[in-house]
Amino acid sequence: MKMRTTLFLLSLLFGSAHAHDPSVSIAGPALNKDGSVVTGILTAAFDPSNGVLPFPHNLLFRDTADLTLNIPVADPTDFSDPSVALNALDGFSTTEKWVATFIDENGDPGNIDPASVIPGHSVRVFQVTTQEIVAVTGIVRELVAGVEFVAAAAPGGVLAIVPLAPLPELSSFLVVLTNDIRDADGNNATPDRTYYLSKSHTPWVDASGNSTYALLDNATAQGVEGLRQITQTMEGAAGVAGIHHDDIILSWTVQTQSITPPLSALRSIAQPGQVLAAPANLTTQAVGGFGLADIAIGVITLPYYLGIPSQANPIAPLTDFWTAPPGGYIPPFDQFGFDPTSTHVTAINPFPVLTGMQTVPLLFAVPNANSGFSKPEGGWPVVIYQHGITRNRTDMLAVADALASVGYAVVAMDQPLHGVVPEVAPELTPFYIEGTPFGAIANERTFDADYWNNTTGALGPDGVTDPSGTSSFNLFSLLTARDNLRQASADLSILALSLGNISVDGDAVPDLDASNVGAVVHSLGTTVGVPFVAVEPIVSRAYLNAATGSIIRTGVAGDFGARINAGLAGAGVLPGTPEYEQFLIAAQTILDSGDGINWAQAAAARSPILHNMVIGDTTVPNTVPGAPIAGSEAVNRVMGLAPFSASQANPEGLRAVARFSSGVHSSIFVPVFPQVTAEMQGQMASFIASLGTFVQVSNSDVLVPVVNMEGLNSIPSAPSEPGAGKRSRGAPGLAPSRVTAVPFEKREGLNHE
Repeated sequence: MKMRTTLFLLSLLFGSAHAHDPSVSIAGPALNKDGSVVTGILTAAFDPSNGVLPFPHNLLFRDTADLTLNIPVADPTDFSDPSVALNALDGFSTTEKWVATFIDENGDPGNIDPASVIPGHSVRVFQVTTQEIVAVTGIVRELVAGVEFVAAAAPGGVLAIVPLAPLPELSSFLVVLTNDIRDADGNNATPDRTYYLSKSHTPWVDASGNSTYALLDNATAQGVEGLRQITQTMEGAAGVAGIHHDDIILSWTVQTQSITPPLSALRSIAQPGQVLAAPANLTTQAVGGFGLADIAIGVITLPYYLGIPSQANPIAPLTDFWTAPPGGYIPPFDQFGFDPTSTHVTAINPFPVLTGMQTVPLLFAVPNANSGFSKPEGGWPVVIYQHGITRNRTDMLAVADALASVGYAVVAMDQPLHGVVPEVAPELTPFYIEGTPFGAIANERTFDADYWNNTTGALGPDGVTDPSGTSSFNLFSLLTARDNLRQASADLSILALSLGNISVDGDAVPDLDASNVGAVVHSLGTTVGVPFVAVEPIVSRAYLNAATGSIIRTGVAGDFGARINAGLAGAGVLPGTPEYEQFLIAAQTILDSGDGINWAQAAAARSPILHNMVIGDTTVPNTVPGAPIAGSEAVNRVMGLAPFSASQANPEGLRAVARFSSGVHSSIFVPVFPQVTAEMQGQMASFIASLGTFVQVSNSDVLVPVVNMEGLNSIPSAPSEPGAGKRSRGAPGLAPSRVTAVPFEKREGLNHE
C-alpha cells in the first residue's frame, strides 16, 4: 500500500495520474490528440505490485529457478490450481488470446471504443529477441495484422489479442498499445501510474542503488527502476519500428512455451515393444461387416510415464502427470546452475521419468480371401487406427472392411484411460482383454477403475467400472489431461516401431509391412495422432476425420460443453464470468503441448494429409466464435488443406479436405447416413492405398461443391461397380455397396465420439 501511495503522489507531481498525453497543458484543460478536451479517463491497467498485469506477461517468470513460470500462488504443491499448473510450463500459450484490461477514473471497467482497437496501428505485435526473458534486445519481425493475429475490445474493459495460427514455440513477442485507443467518448487512453513512471528516461536510483528522488524510498525506487530498465528496452525497440515514446500507453513481452521437445526426446529413445497376438477366430462379419478381414487380438508392452494405481495411491491416474528427473537438465543447461530439485518437463529437462511398463490391448483386422488379396511377400501394408475420446479400439472394426478391400491390415490401440468396459458395452465382452488368455499379463487401459458416479458425474465410486475415457480429460488436474494426450502420441510411435515384428496368425512369422504404414485418426484421435504423424517417419500418410484444434475451446463449444461446464460449475466457475474465461485461457495454455494444432503444420509438411469433416458437426464444431484456432476449419487452414469435391491426384502427395454436407460426427464408423459413411470410407481407402497421392470421389452429392480446386488435379469421378474383382493394392477406390452397418451405434449418441 505504501508503494502504491508513493507512486500516486509521484504521478501527481509529474502530471495528471491518468492523463499523460504530450498534449497536456499546465495552463489549461487536458486535451486529447485531436485537440478536444478530455472528458473522461481510460487507463491501461498496470500495477505489478498488486498483481495487475496483462496476461500473459513475462514478468511472471520473475525469480524463476528453472526457466518455468513463477506465478505467486498460495500452495505451490496444489497442482489442481491452474495457476500452480502453469508454473510447470516454460512459457505461455501458442494458441490462446492475450488480454489487457482498461479502467475508468473510478477503477471500474473501461468503455473501450471498439473502432479504436486497430491491429497494426493502435495494437502492434512484434517477434523479438530478449535477454533474461524480459529485456528486449531486438526486433525479428512485425506480425501481420489480420493474417497472424487480430485484436478487439471485449466486455469488461478487456482488449484481446488473438492469434490466427499457432505461434512458434519458445519465441518472444512484444506487444505495444498506443494512445490511439480511445473510450466511447473519444478520450485517448493513458498509461497507468506505474507504467508512466517506468517510461522515464532518467534512472530512479543512483549507481549505489539509492533513490534519486526524495519522495521515493530506496526499496520502492529500486522496484520502479527495475521496471524502468525493462520498459526502456521495449519502448526502445518500438521506437525503431516508428512508434513514438509518448504514444505508448503499455508494452509487455510474452514468451511462448516449448511444444516439441518432450515428444521428440521420447521418439529419440523409442524402441519396439514386445507384441503378442493370436487369431480371434472371427471375421468382420461377426461385427456386422462383410467378413473381408480376420480379427486378431494382441497386447503390446509400452513404457509408461503417468500414474499407475496402487494400494498406496489408488487414484494416481487422476492426479499424476509427467515429471522429469530432479535437475536432469540436458547439455548445455546442466552447467547453468538451475534448480537441482526441479522436476518440470520442459525444453531443458525434456525426458519424463518412467513409472512402469504397461502391457495393453491391441486389436487387428487382416485381409482374408474374401478381400480378393493374398499376403504380399513383405507382409500386409498396415494402417494404425486411433479412436476418439470415450471410444475404444473396437471402433477400428467398422473401417476394417474398407481397408481390407484395398489390401490393408489395420491395428488399433486404446488411448490412455480408455478401453473396453463390458459393464457399459456388453456386446464388446469378447474383446475385453482380461477375459482372454492375454488377461494374465495385460489390463485394459482404463485400469477397470471406478472413480466416478456414472449417473451423476460426481467424483466417487458407484460400484460400476467407469466408461472408456471418463478420467482422461480431467479438468481438475490439467497437467494430467495434457500428459494423457502426450502419452497417447508417444505410445503410437512405440506401436509403429513394433509393426515389423508382429505375427497375427500365430506362426511367429511377421505379417505386417513396416515400410508401408498409414494412419487413420478420428476426432480426439487426431489431437494425439497429428503430433504422432509429425514426429514419426514410419508413417507416410494420414487420413483425418473430424480433426480439431484448441481442444478446450472446441470442447466447451461442442456437445461436451455441458459436461465440462457442469464440472466447472461445481467449482463455482460459471460461463460468462471473468473466472470462466481465465480458466479457459489457463487450461488451453496447459494443454497446448499435447494439442495437435501445434503440430499440424509440421505433420502436413512431412506427410500427405486427407481430412474429412461434416458441416454442422456438433461435437467438433467447424468453427468456434472468438477462437480462430479452434474447430476443424482451423486444422484445414494451419495445414494448408485444399478443398475438393471431385476425385483428385497429385504425385507429390495430397493435402486436401472434403467437406460433407450431411452426416454426423461419427459418420466414419456409424452409418446413420449410409451414403456419407460409404463416401468417407471410400475416400479413406483410396487415399491410403495410393500412398496419399489419390482420392476417389464416388458420390459428390454428399460433398460441399468446390468450383475452383486450384492446386489439386481433378479427375472425373467414375462409378465403382460392386464385385468388380480383385484390386491391386495401389489401385484406389471402394465399391460403395461394400460399406455397410457397424455394430456400435447403440452405445452412445450418434453424434458423439
